[in-house]
Amino acid sequence: MTPSKRPSLQSFETELARKLAEAGHRPQQAGWLALGLQGVHALLPLAHAGEILAPTPLQRLPHSQPWVLGVADMRGTMCLIFDWVRLLGCAPQGPAPIEQAGAYWVGFNPAIETHAALCVDRLLGLRHANDLEFQPTEGRYLPGVSRLAFDAQGQQWLELDLPALCASAAFRDLLLPGFSRSAPAVPLLT
Repeated sequence: MTPSKRPSLQSFETELARKLAEAGHRPQQAGWLALGLQGVHALLPLAHAGEILAPTPLQRLPHSQPWVLGVADMRGTMCLIFDWVRLLGCAPQGPAPIEQAGAYWVGFNPAIETHAALCVDRLLGLRHANDLEFQPTEGRYLPGVSRLAFDAQGQQWLELDLPALCASAAFRDLLLPGFSRSAPAVPLLT
């Protein structure tokens, strides 16, 4: 760059001040998709979320854990559909989520490399870090919950960590205890 084409310090400072002023007026960027199932609220990092779909026909899996709802075709890919509330051990009594009207499936981001989807009965919009106060879980949940969050109304939210959940032994053990694994399993990972 020739000296005549380099910006002056004054023009650089003016441009920097303009950009900082614009940044102060931009809406804050959302970090989580807020969702619910059976009265339990969770925050799913947007980087972990994939496509949101209405349920399609579900194939139940015999001898699977109670949290496994089955498998379904999601845009040409066979995905595990599961009850994350039951898997995390905080499921209230009530009907299975797939039998409730208005359920959705929130697929995993392909970068997670696991063909699965969360079953949810409520999509609660987007949430921002400025609207939440975070606390550690203190070992109360499986590795799929990274932190607890509380909003201004005192509502508790579980911050989900899908890669950690996928790596947990509880998630990888789809079969009920006592059932043979003699046949090779079809991996969920790509």
